[in-house]
Amino acid sequence: MISYNFFLSRKFTGQKRKGDSFLWFIGIFSIAGIAIGVIALMLVIGVMSGFSGELKKKIIGAYPLITIEGSPYIYNYKQIMEDVSNNIPEVKGISPYISTQVIYKSSRYIMGGILRGIDPALEDNVTNIGEFLKKGKMGELSGGVFLGSELAKELEVDVGDEIWVITGIMAREKRVMVKGIVESGIYAFDSSMGFFSLEDPVLGYGGIVHGIGIRIDNIYASEDVARKIRKVVEDRYVVSTWIQKNKILFAALAMERKAMAIILGLIILVASFNISSTLMITVYRKVKEIGILRALGLSSKDIEKIFIYQGLILGCKGLITGLVAGGALAYLLKRYQFIRIPEFIYDLSRLPIEISLSDICWISISVLVIVTLASVYPARRAARLNPNEAIRNG
Repeated sequence: MISYNFFLSRKFTGQKRKGDSFLWFIGIFSIAGIAIGVIALMLVIGVMSGFSGELKKKIIGAYPLITIEGSPYIYNYKQIMEDVSNNIPEVKGISPYISTQVIYKSSRYIMGGILRGIDPALEDNVTNIGEFLKKGKMGELSGGVFLGSELAKELEVDVGDEIWVITGIMAREKRVMVKGIVESGIYAFDSSMGFFSLEDPVLGYGGIVHGIGIRIDNIYASEDVARKIRKVVEDRYVVSTWIQKNKILFAALAMERKAMAIILGLIILVASFNISSTLMITVYRKVKEIGILRALGLSSKDIEKIFIYQGLILGCKGLITGLVAGGALAYLLKRYQFIRIPEFIYDLSRLPIEISLSDICWISISVLVIVTLASVYPARRAARLNPNEAIRNG
């Protein structure tokens, strides 16, 4: 009987070249409404997920996942590094660093920024600075500095040029050579960061560091590993994670993603009203047919199923159309990147998009649930029709 109900529901949707072309016409509008809602929801959720994922990837690559920070210095950092490496099996990379505010001065311009001291031999195990190097090599850092690409652009310097680094409260000025250009894709990072070797006698701090950076394989296990590290260092130092340092940023992105999903979900809700209206019109235009079907022995439940199936058919057509069109647009956007955004605002130069299977699943389930609920009232109205009155009045 399900196949029979399904067959009748398809007939009730109308056909373009038959006498019920009006039903076909309003059915097309109902399908288009659902499809537009699905496309909008897919693209916006995809862009929000892509933006969050791209930003997360860049932040994780530019900074350590876990940091042990002194107040303000760590004097026995080599011993601490050894203790953490030996006692925490999750640690896959560890490297000391120094971070201080400085003023960069070229022959033409002056810029404020951050100068970060790193160990060139260990840093690649913790961050992706080596991969971010646009010019130069990590082994060439000794005796010079690496500059962020935007910072170098503002100072109008390149590899081989000399700049002055002004550090300390007494404003000591040191002359160094630019040995490399770092480009992470994060504007705030590229416009302020400079790097030098901890072994550099000109800029070095001797045997002390500000902190120790740590990398692990599972980025989402950072909090658990950080708790283990606190026990090893006996709470003598501040242990923090990338999640804690960027908590507000990612919480805001997650909230915005949910808000946009709810707002755009209203488009599908409005489109479902079109389906409900279409079914109500179908009920009143097919009164006689409904009466005949009841007289032939179909129960009210069978009539109800016919119209619920009809609503699902319209909803599925809209859903499939929206998924195909939205997927095609997302593919074109990801492949050709024809939408550019101002990187000094968003820290990204292109509009990223990432649509996961889970997003498609919950969008599909939401559409089917909304469409089914929208079909219930018209279906019950059709099921309550008296067959004798339906035939007489039809």
